[in-house]
Amino acid sequence: MTDMTVVHDRMKAIATAHADYVKSSFEANKAYLDATIKAPDQAMQITTDHMKSAYETFVAEFTKIGDMYKDFFKSAYEPMTVGTPKRAA
Repeated sequence: MTDMTVVHDRMKAIATAHADYVKSSFEANKAYLDATIKAPDQAMQITTDHMKSAYETFVAEFTKIGDMYKDFFKSAYEPMTVGTPKRAA
């Protein structure tokens, strides 16, 4: 990967994915805090639902972002391994 525009585009995509996650997480937390609670059992259910959703979103987003990093580094280091002689074990 000697073309720096490819590096720039991939890093920009990763940064955008981080920013999108932060924005959606902030909006979800704001909606949770703005929720009107009328009974204690309702508060527990809303909190449980919010925490479950936040965890699932976190895992999904960072799995996606982790895969983006993995693909980036895999392709970034590929030129280093091409043409390198294999060592005998």
